[in-house]
This record gives sequence, structure tokens and C-alpha cells, in this order.
Amino acid sequence: MDVNVAAAGQEVRSVRAAPSPGRMRPDALRGKTWAAAALALGFVLWAHLGSHLPVFRTHVSVERGWKEFRDGYGVSEFGGDGHFVRAAQNGYNVFFFTHKYAGRFTRKTPADRVNACAGCHTPADMAYAFVNADRFDPKSGRRLSFEERVMRCFAGSMDGFVPTLYDPTVRDLRILARVVAHHLQLSEGARKDGVQLSEGAHGDGG
Repeated sequence: MDVNVAAAGQEVRSVRAAPSPGRMRPDALRGKTWAAAALALGFVLWAHLGSHLPVFRTHVSVERGWKEFRDGYGVSEFGGDGHFVRAAQNGYNVFFFTHKYAGRFTRKTPADRVNACAGCHTPADMAYAFVNADRFDPKSGRRLSFEERVMRCFAGSMDGFVPTLYDPTVRDLRILARVVAHHLQLSEGARKDGVQLSEGAHGDGG
């Protein structure tokens, strides 16, 4: 009888000591955690340093004339590189090569004589429009922001579609205009023969 009781007790202790099938040992769990962290780190490093895929990078294509523009308008005053300078560079690309860098907002193609913002405006025009933004516009009967004028240009002069107010295309054109205005030392409300973005060669559209 005592032998049977002792055997039963030993069996119960063995059952309690055995790990459940769903539980992992602490050292195995730590190993999997480190492996997952190493995998995530490896992916981040590959995406930003080795993939060369634009979707993973903030790289901006260098178009012809950018280096001269950068030197001529003192873009380097804002730093050698960085998000602001890259945004200004993308604004440059959109301004001079609109059909290529803002193709989803315009029907213009390389075959068109005027296929970019630069076909109607100069960088100085953009700068003066920037410092005169948010003022009362008699034609519309209300204040118009710089962004709204850009949006109208896409729908009008560029024979295209209106981008959203916060689209990077609109944002970077504003940053480009700000850079030029800074270089020209324009204060708010400065005028250049009354030229504004909405009073360009194509009337209300741009």
C-alpha cells in the first residue's frame, strides 16, 4: 500500500515539473527576441543604405541647372544637406520640369511648348508671390494663400488637376519660393511692378 502511494506521489511531482507544450523556456524566448530585433535592424540598414530604392530614401534627383541655381540663390545658407534643402531641390525640379515631377497634376508633356511652371514664371515671380500671399484678391473677393495660387495654376495654366493643399508638390514649391525670397531679401508685401503669381501670362490660371 505504501509503495503504491509513494509511486503515485512521484508521478504527480513529475507531471507538475513537466513544462506545458505552449510555454517557451526563457532562454529560447530571449533568443527569438534578439533574432527579431536583428532582422528589423538589418532591414532598416538595407533599406536606407543598400537598397537604392527611392521608396526607402529621401534622395532627390539632380536635374540640370540645379548646382548653378543652388550657388546663385544661396541655397547652401540653409545647410549642405537636410530635409529643407532637399525640399527646395524637389521644388526646383517641379518648377522647371513640371511634366516630369508633377505629372499627376498636369496634362502637359515634353511635346508641349510650355510644360513647366518656368514656362510662365521666373523664380523671382515665385518669391514675390510668396511675400504677397494671404492678401485680399479682388478677383475672388477673398484672401488667397500662396498654396491656393499654385493649385489654381495647375488647374489653369498647366491644364491639369488641383493638388491637395498639403501635397509635397505644393509644399516644396512654397519652400523654393521662400529660399528665393530670402536670397532677394524681400520683406512681406514687397512688390515687383505689381507682378503676382495669379497675374502671369495665362491670366487667372497662373
